[in-house]
Amino acid sequence: MQMIKKKKSSVGQLLQGIWSKNRKGISLTYMLTLVENVCDLLYAATTGFAIDGLLKGNPASLIPLALLWILHLGVGLFRHVYDTKVFVGIYSNVAAEMVERQRADGVKGTRIVGRVSLSREVVDFFQMELPAVVTTVIRFLGAIIMLFLYDQFIGFLSLLALIPILIINHWFGRRSYRLNHALNNRIEEEADIVVHRPLTIVQKHFARLRLWRVAISNAEAKTWGMMEIVVILLTLATLLRLTGVQGTTPGAIYAVLAYIWMFQEAVVGLPEIVQNISRVLDIGERVAEDVNS
Repeated sequence: MQMIKKKKSSVGQLLQGIWSKNRKGISLTYMLTLVENVCDLLYAATTGFAIDGLLKGNPASLIPLALLWILHLGVGLFRHVYDTKVFVGIYSNVAAEMVERQRADGVKGTRIVGRVSLSREVVDFFQMELPAVVTTVIRFLGAIIMLFLYDQFIGFLSLLALIPILIINHWFGRRSYRLNHALNNRIEEEADIVVHRPLTIVQKHFARLRLWRVAISNAEAKTWGMMEIVVILLTLATLLRLTGVQGTTPGAIYAVLAYIWMFQEAVVGLPEIVQNISRVLDIGERVAEDVNS
């Protein structure tokens, strides 16, 4: 139990160290990502508003949608250019510091090569995984809130659907961590095996890598399949509800279905996010001491 807490603490210290040294750059990229997600969330509502307005002969109803689109485009372009510059610089510093410390500690070169490669995953956690988590949370909560605004019953159904989705991903997270731990054990030794071991050992090494990766992929596929069943049931219930309510406008129907699709997109991305976080947690345990020491 103490060892688990120690490992989590070391990973936390590693991530906190990267954050504290690069707070301004990372914060700006996250703010831009937040603006992009809010724009995504408002597309369905502004499109539904435009549809109803056009059906009533009001072309001005397109203005909110056009302004939102222009804002999203500008923010997205700037964020894409800026965050690449920020995170490439972070990786360069983390890798260089780790190599320096491991050389001083007398760690063999092949292991250093393996850990430098793995350390890229830790930086990717800030660049890709955290924004992906934020995006997923905003999509889930935003879609549910907007569905409540359009129809409380549909909003309640979407909230209820979160329960099995969270249970399924909790199971997958535990399994993914175990599989990634075994996979990274092999990757960490890859340089030494390729350079110094007989060809038969090299072949066995890559065969084992294949087995671990297939196991991870299979677990991810099972998770996605179980969650997709939940989303299908939610979509069918939504369609039945919309067709049974009098006075629902075409724009409202479009918006509700669009938010159901947004909910579905968030569900589809969950297994990959859980898998990536599990991988980064295991990798972080391996490189944390080298960066924090």
